[in-house]
Amino acid sequence: MQSRNKSLRYILIVAFMVAIFATAMGSLAMAAGDITAPVVTSVTPANGSTMYTNGSSTIYYQLDNTTPLVIKADYSDEVGGSGVDVNSVMVHLDGSNMLDNCPVQTDAHVECVATAADLFPGTHPLDIYVADVDGNLTVNHTTVIVALDNQAPTYSNLLPANGSTIHTSQLNSTGINDMSALRFDYDLTDAAPSSGYSPMTHINDSVPPGVSGAMISNTSCVKTPATNPTHYSCQANRASLLHLGDNTLSVLLKDKVGNTSTNYTDSSSLNHYTVVDDVAPAVSGLTADTTTISANYSDPLPTGALSANLASGINAGTAMVHVDGTMIMMGCTTTGTGISCPTPSGLSVGTHAIKVMVDDNAGNMGTGSGSFSVTVPTAESVFLAKWNALVGAPGNSMGAATATTGGMYKNYVNGRLIWNQSNDTVYWVHGAILIKYDQLGGETSDLGLPLIDEMDVTGVTGARKSEFTGGTVYWGP
Repeated sequence: MQSRNKSLRYILIVAFMVAIFATAMGSLAMAAGDITAPVVTSVTPANGSTMYTNGSSTIYYQLDNTTPLVIKADYSDEVGGSGVDVNSVMVHLDGSNMLDNCPVQTDAHVECVATAADLFPGTHPLDIYVADVDGNLTVNHTTVIVALDNQAPTYSNLLPANGSTIHTSQLNSTGINDMSALRFDYDLTDAAPSSGYSPMTHINDSVPPGVSGAMISNTSCVKTPATNPTHYSCQANRASLLHLGDNTLSVLLKDKVGNTSTNYTDSSSLNHYTVVDDVAPAVSGLTADTTTISANYSDPLPTGALSANLASGINAGTAMVHVDGTMIMMGCTTTGTGISCPTPSGLSVGTHAIKVMVDDNAGNMGTGSGSFSVTVPTAESVFLAKWNALVGAPGNSMGAATATTGGMYKNYVNGRLIWNQSNDTVYWVHGAILIKYDQLGGETSDLGLPLIDEMDVTGVTGARKSEFTGGTVYWGP
């Protein structure tokens, strides 16, 4: 009996030791488990972010992002940890679980959608809950601020002022960075809280804005100085639809929550400018000799202007040519690009002044000046050309040319060639008419120099005549 009791005590002691060892091993296993909670990162919107509403159903977060707002976060457990428990992830906005509005929920990322009903003006707590498989929990606390922006931006101090006249001579520019060029300047105001805005400057646009108008390129609208976010300056000649006459300018201001300035909807609020062409036509390519005077002309656009409608055009009917102050009255041909006139006859030897004039349709006169010289031609060249034209009929030359008042002459076997400087023409006088001409004193007589070659007399068979500056010599059979 005593031996049996001793064996029983031994069994109980062993069982007790096993129990103690099991308990110790369990505690040791628990002590070696995951005790570090997951980490939440990349929360959007960031803590303290401000977004804006215009009081309607539209919510904007920062710039250019519209409703709905997407709340995002990344999370992870430590390396070797038990891992994120996907089912533990919760996103609370204002204390309410958004889980039903979270289309993306993985073991590393969550995305939930907040609507205007969720984000009324005020401060909103945003809590993101994430636990690992061993139950270690992280709660990431942030806040989101929603501000009410229900006032449209406005502009002021517009220059040139509404109703101004703009002359095309003001629209010249060396390029988009030419700060000396004519510009539309204005100051912007957007009352706090301001969701932000992007101004657009439109020329001749419809109300509401449509496809008819054109924006002055943003590269030509700059902040002045560059560090001033509220003063804009837009180069006027970069407006592609600016034209002569009445033009409208609208400064279209729309903030990030859709509030718009009056230029969007009220045609009576648009600014008006009258553009006047005050640039004269340009005359170029002037050439002149003893036979023809010609020149080109054009009505230039302002330098660097994008619009082709800033010149009134040439009035071809006003084009004229003056020589020594006297207008050429006959024989001129004019087009929209140039004029050509016969050189007046009888010009004296020497230099003669030329002036070409033309108006544009706005009444601006363009002029071009030049000169040309009348010289005494070489005798041989003058007479040889006529001799050749007569196929040598005057015969052989009988000596050198002789100068006389108003021209020169040269005798041939069959008559005389006489050059009349007044019309720069050589005539042949011969036979009985030449004999009579010389009897009356020839080139120095009152008859002067010939005006025609010898020709038949109308109505008198066989009769001939030669006309001279001072009369006519006839011959009859």
